Amino acid sequence: MKNKFLFFILFSFICLTQLSSKTITDMSNNKIVVPDKIERVFGSAPPTTFLISLYKPDLLVGLNFPSFNMNNFGDSYYLGEKFMNLKSLGGWQGSQKGASVEMLLKLKTQIILGWNNDFLLKKMNKSLNNINIPTVMVNGDDLEKMPETFEFLGNLFDMPKRGEELATYAQNSLEYISNMTKNIEKGKEVTFYYAEGQNGLTSDCTYSFHTTQFRYIHAKNIYECQQKDIMGMESINFESILKADPDVIIVQSPKFYTNIFKNPKWKMLKAVKAKKVYLVPRIPFNWIDRPPSFMRLLGIHWLSSVMYPQYYKKDINEEIKTFYKIFFKVDLDEEKLKEIKKRAF
Repeated sequence: MKNKFLFFILFSFICLTQLSSKTITDMSNNKIVVPDKIERVFGSAPPTTFLISLYKPDLLVGLNFPSFNMNNFGDSYYLGEKFMNLKSLGGWQGSQKGASVEMLLKLKTQIILGWNNDFLLKKMNKSLNNINIPTVMVNGDDLEKMPETFEFLGNLFDMPKRGEELATYAQNSLEYISNMTKNIEKGKEVTFYYAEGQNGLTSDCTYSFHTTQFRYIHAKNIYECQQKDIMGMESINFESILKADPDVIIVQSPKFYTNIFKNPKWKMLKAVKAKKVYLVPRIPFNWIDRPPSFMRLLGIHWLSSVMYPQYYKKDINEEIKTFYKIFFKVDLDEEKLKEIKKRAF
């Protein structure tokens, strides 16, 4: 009798466990057992953290970048106070040594949303090897897989309508830009230099994941090289830039953007002479890279509007407003729009 009772308890426990979890296939085709109701999530790197925030910021147990970077990575008007006040638990991107496993366990983290990036996988897997928190991999920076990513996360977080809304915008944007590029005559692609760093002499290679959006709009990078590590930002000398003499210069540093028009050397470039130098917008965070996030969907519209104005027929102001309405649920007034565009166009 006693054995039957114990068997019943054990059987009931197993049934309850099975009912409270499910097996999914993540975006790396791994079979993962996750809770039926996901309420506590950690993103392995900024791209995944920002993706989670699009659905429900309350899901996040913490951030994966230092809190002092919030001035670069956020704005409470768009991301909300809850997001802005989250503590940093560390991460695996860049020079960071990894997230605090102790804190992840203490906060009862149910899943870790992993960024499917070859440079990070080994580092992250080694750190998480001995803890029982499932890692669900997603494509956090692949433009062409963004619709799939949004739908996948909508289903994972039990918010399918939100996933569909984001996926629809992504698909429409990709199709519009793809159709636009069909009109660009082969050999007539705009050449560009992607200026990074305070002195503008670091950049990212042609086929780096940091320059995905430039390739998508069929712009030609003058810096042909092989990405060495996750950081990118390879050094380049000014003579190489001068020799290539790009049509357009896209700038990440506000300080360098100001100085490029004053520096005698840089003023020799035709892009500077023609004022075809553009500062990347960064509200609420970077539209192009660092981190490579879903903001790239707006980035391909912006880049097309400044690099291919003869082919890009949309009103970029209206596109920005549409994007912010869908992704951040805010209606931009003219003052906010002006703030976003400041010195970028």
